[in-house]
Amino acid sequence: MNIIFFVIIVILAGLLILSIQRNAAVIKEKEQFILARDTALDIANRVVNTQYPAELYQYILEACLKLIPKAKFGSILMFNTEGLLTAKASVGFNRDEISRFKLKLEESFLSIATKGKLDQTVIINRLEDLILPQNIVNSGDQGFAIRSEVSAPLRVGGELAGMLCIDGDQDGLFSEQDIYTLDYMASQIGIVIRNQKMYSEMLRISRYDGLSNLLNRDSFDREAEKLLNDPSKDSASLHFVLMDLDNLKSANDTIGHHFGDEVIRKFSELMQKYLGKNDLFGRYGGDEFAAVIQGDPLNINHGLEDANNEFMDTKIGLLATEFIPSFSYGVACFQESDLNLDTLYKLADKRMYEAKARKKRS
Repeated sequence: MNIIFFVIIVILAGLLILSIQRNAAVIKEKEQFILARDTALDIANRVVNTQYPAELYQYILEACLKLIPKAKFGSILMFNTEGLLTAKASVGFNRDEISRFKLKLEESFLSIATKGKLDQTVIINRLEDLILPQNIVNSGDQGFAIRSEVSAPLRVGGELAGMLCIDGDQDGLFSEQDIYTLDYMASQIGIVIRNQKMYSEMLRISRYDGLSNLLNRDSFDREAEKLLNDPSKDSASLHFVLMDLDNLKSANDTIGHHFGDEVIRKFSELMQKYLGKNDLFGRYGGDEFAAVIQGDPLNINHGLEDANNEFMDTKIGLLATEFIPSFSYGVACFQESDLNLDTLYKLADKRMYEAKARKKRS
């Protein structure tokens, strides 16, 4: 009896230990899911606070690596215009190497491991069995070698857009729980990337004029105000330029608005050739444009005259002989404004219409 009783106690104790272990695993899985969910929410909130997609990709990757602390490095690979996978974000890799990294989809670890199905998150415990010559397997300056990986497809709007790769420096480093975590994160990241693209497009529409693709008036004024109030800028070298396309209204009335739109597009393209990369240029509305140009006033006037001469030689459409494009302009130095954009506008506007009057008299 004593032996039977002892065996029963041992069995019950074993079952109790197994139950405790399972409960501990369930609790750990629950905690991991909650952490992944909170991380996904944090990433989603980043969309409206991150100006550049590259910053968002880097934040996403670093957040995913925190969820899987066994990982040493990782990358987010996205398709470029050539259909090749390139690194949009990376941790732990040599920057020069990863910046030049390009890979065909069929040569990726995920594609090889799934035999091209690309519909699931997978663990690859021995990457050396899949490594191809063109894969980067060395990380940073520390000499880490990728030996295992959890790889998840990233889908945006149902279409494969890239993959999330979390890497380790040991064989068999990752567990099934890591698959669940990364699979969940990949699904959330796809939504975040789609939302970021939509937000960027909405931001672009709100900031830029649709016809000329230049800053609209509100956006231009905000940027000009920043320059006006920037103490590091030399106000004597900054000039507000107001420009008006001559006779555009009559061209719209006689030839058609499609022709007038083409005149605006040609002018916008031409002026961007003459402006420096740090100059502002925007469409104020209708046939009126504005710029903030840095430089010597004499050189600015010479540049504007050269641009006007080139604009007059521009052939626009089949009806180009009926309309010779040109523009008038007025220039006001920031020093004249007492840090007031409205004063700058009025000064430049007055000088522009004086130039128009001189043009008509001649």
